[in-house]
Amino acid sequence: MNAFHGAGRPAGRRLILAAPVLALALAGAACGGDDTGAAAAKAPAAAEAPPGTHVAIDTFMFAPRKVSVHVGDTVTWTNGDAILHTVTSGTREYDPANSGLVTATHKDGAFDMQLDGKGATAHFTFTRAGTFHYFCDRHPGMEADVEVS
Repeated sequence: MNAFHGAGRPAGRRLILAAPVLALALAGAACGGDDTGAAAAKAPAAAEAPPGTHVAIDTFMFAPRKVSVHVGDTVTWTNGDAILHTVTSGTREYDPANSGLVTATHKDGAFDMQLDGKGATAHFTFTRAGTFHYFCDRHPGMEADVEVS
């Protein structure tokens, strides 16, 4: 007997039993009014995220745009958009005649984290004082600051 089939069970029986379960799961995912349950399921549990300050990424914006923390504190960014964003430390320069045109990017190397879609999180613990400007490397205008004292 094949070890993958179990004692006395034909292989096809598992497929037959799995099909209704899969159908119910897909039907449940397609039903329901709002997506608060889906968002809650994707959000990390409080125990998983380090304590500290949280920044939301939503509708191509960091919120809040400025946070103040202390040396040793952790900031957590959570992507609320369904597309990729980054949290990249440094500055950008824009064309004065076209504020959406980035003319230069200056990454300072302190952090550069990618958040691959809705629910993705990134954490960074600040070990020195200063003002850390950051931006999304993919989307002009998405910029914010962390002030560390």
